[in-house]
Amino acid sequence: MIRSLIPAALICFVASACSETTQVSDDLQESQTDIVNPTGRTERVGSNPGERPVRIGEGGPRFDACQAVGKISGLRSNELDVRIAPFDSAQSKDSLKEGHLVYICTRSIDQQWFGIVYDKASASTDGADASPRVDCGVSSPVRSKRNYDGPCDSGWIESNFVKLVAG
Repeated sequence: MIRSLIPAALICFVASACSETTQVSDDLQESQTDIVNPTGRTERVGSNPGERPVRIGEGGPRFDACQAVGKISGLRSNELDVRIAPFDSAQSKDSLKEGHLVYICTRSIDQQWFGIVYDKASASTDGADASPRVDCGVSSPVRSKRNYDGPCDSGWIESNFVKLVAG
C-alpha cells in the first residue's frame, strides 16, 4: 500500500512545484528600482533600465571609499563621454574635458571602464588641472559597499583616457 502511494505523492509534488511561474523580467524590474544597502537606507536607482550605479567602498572599511584619483588625458576629441553604464552602447549622461580630475571608485570586470565620481563645477576650460571644489565624500572610508549618492556626479568612463594621479 505504501509503495502505491509513493508514485502518486511524487506526481502531486512535481505538479504543485511547477504550478507557479515567475518571469525573469519581473525580478529584474524589481531589482532595478530599489536597492537596500547595509545602512538600512533604500536607494533609488535611475529609471533607465540599463543604468548601473557607481559603487563605493569596494576596498573595505579601512580604505577610502574611492581608492584612486585620475586625470582625463589622451582624448581623441575635445570631450570624454560619461555614460550611465560600462558599455559603449550605454547612454551618455555628461562629458568631461582634458585635465579634469576624477575619483576612481570601481572598475568593470574587463577593466575597460572606470566607475567615477567627479565634481562637474571643477571643470577646466583651458585644459589645465582642475581640482575638485566640493568634498564628494569619497576621500575617507565608508562602512560597507554601497551605491554612491553624494553631492557630486558619478558615471562610467573608458579607462584608456585616464592617467592615474594618486592611489
